[in-house]
Amino acid sequence: MYPSGARMPAYENLEAPSPEGREEERPGYKKVTFREYDSNIDVTTDDVEPESEETSSSDDGAETMSRCRKCCAGCRPRYVVLASCCSCCCLTLLILVAVVMRIGWKQVAMSQQRANEQDPHMTPVQFPRYSSCGGCKEGYKTDDELKACIEPCYNLSFVTTWEKFTKDNGYKLVYFPSRPGPKGEPPVNISAWWLPAPPRADGSPAPRIVVLHGLASNNNHCGVQSTCYMLRAIGFSCLAPSVRDFGLSEKSSHPAVLTWGYDYHLDLLGGWDYAVNDPDGVLGGKLPTDKVGIMGFSKGALGASIAFGIETRIPGAWLDSGPYGGLKSMIYDTVGPYLGPLAGLLAEPVFWSASYFAGGRLDTVDPLEVLAECRFPKVQRQVAISQSAIDDVVPIKYAQQAVAVLSGLPDCYKVMVYTPPEFCNGARHHQEMWEFPDDMRAKLCHFWSGTFNQDRALCRLESQPVFQKWSPSGELPPGSPSAASIA
Repeated sequence: MYPSGARMPAYENLEAPSPEGREEERPGYKKVTFREYDSNIDVTTDDVEPESEETSSSDDGAETMSRCRKCCAGCRPRYVVLASCCSCCCLTLLILVAVVMRIGWKQVAMSQQRANEQDPHMTPVQFPRYSSCGGCKEGYKTDDELKACIEPCYNLSFVTTWEKFTKDNGYKLVYFPSRPGPKGEPPVNISAWWLPAPPRADGSPAPRIVVLHGLASNNNHCGVQSTCYMLRAIGFSCLAPSVRDFGLSEKSSHPAVLTWGYDYHLDLLGGWDYAVNDPDGVLGGKLPTDKVGIMGFSKGALGASIAFGIETRIPGAWLDSGPYGGLKSMIYDTVGPYLGPLAGLLAEPVFWSASYFAGGRLDTVDPLEVLAECRFPKVQRQVAISQSAIDDVVPIKYAQQAVAVLSGLPDCYKVMVYTPPEFCNGARHHQEMWEFPDDMRAKLCHFWSGTFNQDRALCRLESQPVFQKWSPSGELPPGSPSAASIA
């Protein structure tokens, strides 16, 4: 307290002044002013009226709207960007799905597979000169035109001798039923070329071999026709069928789509039944089951391996360049070099797409699993695994897998391996029959003579014409890559 009569200093506004020296007013409060008088302190107040409730509410609403507009103005670009990103991702995903579905469809679409199919009406006599073997175009060719397209891989004499042999020994178009389908589908009528061996001196019928073509082909297949020529020349008759939906064979229950490991082996088995029983009497009579073998090229080798595993009465099978892992493995092999460990991200959806379009008729039977069952181990059967060591269509690893499985079951199988470095005018997939015809002929004689338990002398190899220009273990055609055989 100040003493009586003392003067107290006057304070104008107890609040600290703002930096600019202005008084700060706060709505809804009273401003207190102290003024100096002689003996008293006069305290006055200036009422600062608060805003009315209506005005305050109106201003608060406007302020809120203003803040919302500012917020929305800041948020709108983010929402637009997010929506745009989602739209782009969805569109990209839809495009990827469409691409995968398209690729899957192309794997099994019959229209794609039949685009390059040979003319099924071409006869075995016409075939040597009309064929596309060795890098030629399909269609009639003069000797000079043949030389221009087959050299340096093989000689013109191979074609002309083959042509003459077929004229001299004849052929016949035959039909037979396949075996019933895996889900009870009825048999399909299968067409085939019957290509008999020359008559034997003792009049006995020659052993028979049912030879199956590969993918997107028919029985006018280069591997089939040229190999059957060599087989016939050394004393073995051929039956060469076209699988369902190809060549002159009947349509299947799935004419628009290709299958893998589902029913084509049943066409081969129908041919084996026909070759054993000769129901039409055109083959020279019945034969014991141990005198009829099977053979397949590429996808035909896949079918032949399944048939050999199912029908244990077949004494021997020659499997040439087979994709024993089925379609899924082949898809992985196609995309693997480009995607490496990420190959499954594309391969699995593509296979799923292909399987969807094929109605699940893909890779339903694993041939190596069937063969590994070895249901009759007391009977050792003959198997030949043949493939180019530098094959660029079906990887050589499939031959290695087959050799590993089958040679590991010596009570069931006796395995012969033939893997030359095939390279015929740029082609590397089952080319041995015209690139190395003399070697191939000797291998065929050795294998099938052992399979049918007959003397190799019956092949008369010493009297066969010499065609071969190159050697698997010696000089190869120009441009041939070097590769070691797995044999």
